[in-house]
Amino acid sequence: MMNDTKNILLAWASSFASFIGSREASEILSAIVLPIIFFAVGKTADILLQLYFARRRDQKNGRNER
Repeated sequence: MMNDTKNILLAWASSFASFIGSREASEILSAIVLPIIFFAVGKTADILLQLYFARRRDQKNGRNER
C-alpha cells in the first residue's frame, strides 16, 4: 500500500511542474490528465499480472500436493 501511495505522489509531483508551465487547456490535458491515465492503466496491468501469476502458482502447487 505504501508503494502505491508513493507512486501516486510521484505521478502528481512529476506532472505538477508541467502544470505550472502550461497556459492552454490542451497543455493542461497533456500535463495532468495523461500521466494520471497512464499511471492508472499501468497499475491496473500490474495488479492483473500479479493476480494471474498468483493463481497460476496456486494451481501448480495444488497439483503437486495431490
